[in-house]
Amino acid sequence: MSRHRRRRSAGWIAALALPCAWGACTPNTDLVAAGSAAPGSPGAMTAGAAALVDPTPGAGGVPVNLAAIVVRFPNPVTVPDGALTIMGGGRPAAAGGPVPTDCPGGIGGTCFRVPMADVLTPSATYLVSLGAGVADGAGQPVATGPVGQFTTAAEADLTPPAITALAVNPSGPCVLVTFQTNESAAGTLWIRGGGLELNVSAGAGTTQFQVATSVAAFGGGTDIQIVARAADLAGNVAETAGISMTVPVGLLPVAITEVHANPAGPEPAQEYVEIRNLGRDSVDVAGLTIEDSKGADTLPAALLDSGAYALIVPSGFDPVSPVDTAPRAGTPLIRVDTRIGSDGLANGGEVVRLRAAGGTVLSSYGGFVDVSAAKWSGKSVHRQPEDACDQAAAWSRLPSPATPGWGAE
Repeated sequence: MSRHRRRRSAGWIAALALPCAWGACTPNTDLVAAGSAAPGSPGAMTAGAAALVDPTPGAGGVPVNLAAIVVRFPNPVTVPDGALTIMGGGRPAAAGGPVPTDCPGGIGGTCFRVPMADVLTPSATYLVSLGAGVADGAGQPVATGPVGQFTTAAEADLTPPAITALAVNPSGPCVLVTFQTNESAAGTLWIRGGGLELNVSAGAGTTQFQVATSVAAFGGGTDIQIVARAADLAGNVAETAGISMTVPVGLLPVAITEVHANPAGPEPAQEYVEIRNLGRDSVDVAGLTIEDSKGADTLPAALLDSGAYALIVPSGFDPVSPVDTAPRAGTPLIRVDTRIGSDGLANGGEVVRLRAAGGTVLSSYGGFVDVSAAKWSGKSVHRQPEDACDQAAAWSRLPSPATPGWGAE
């Protein structure tokens, strides 16, 4: 570590520790995730499909004491030392070897962090390039060339970012955490309780952070602390005080995985809500309720084995309808009254919730997709992946084949 790096001290920005009884917080079923700027944004270059993701491609005002760069590849690759170069101000920047790291903001792919070993030239444009020696999973060479560029500021940044507007909203087994910083930073959530600690990326290259994550692993009744941390481009770190809350009692690992609101056959008789047991043990759904925006139905007894699906259907549902996809053989049909909820599933998009007997939200669909168009007839909305928190990005937006009882591919 250079002498410049040692001068950077962690800054602590205090936030009020806010106790939050789970039931006292208003659930937010629209857990919209936010992350870093996507590869391909202005200033991005993509040799071998690689892209600079932090600093943001084309960024200006990057501190001369930049801590590291992060480059993303869409697929697994091996990157030898020296294969990623940073050139600016008429000379190459001294940098360490690439280290595998989580891609910021959950954007997927394979990311590498290259730590900077010295101070950069002020007010200079730096070009990040991919050299020879990078190979894909099959051992084939990856194309070389520029992957992004940025421009430095006139001086070093020795001040940690300020974190403000930290808010935590629970929704069933998940929490939505939002906060802001006064400069571009990489955000992280630290969730601690009951001897367990989770570290969740909240995004990078932004000042607005919004992330949804499950806290079910802590177990019902566990008191947890949620802390937001932000590191700016120079590596200066700020951290909030913790927000305290209790994981709701009665959580079960049952998720709404598919909503079929616009069947090809008669409505509401052929509507269904698919649920799945994502846990390791069998679950009896007796006493759970399924609700729309106006009413609810209590579910009868039905045992779901680990990984098993079931369909919540109206009493008149016909599993051998000639116009709708038949449920997978052996899939339990959990029949309620003549309509799911108060008046069936609205095609225009309607919130659907699955609740435990005590009222805890186990899973929800935020009604994000309007399926009233003719192209949606007989099609469904699917949660992808099935264990994702309820957020718009987690649900299929285009008409998808109905897959009652076997999950979407």
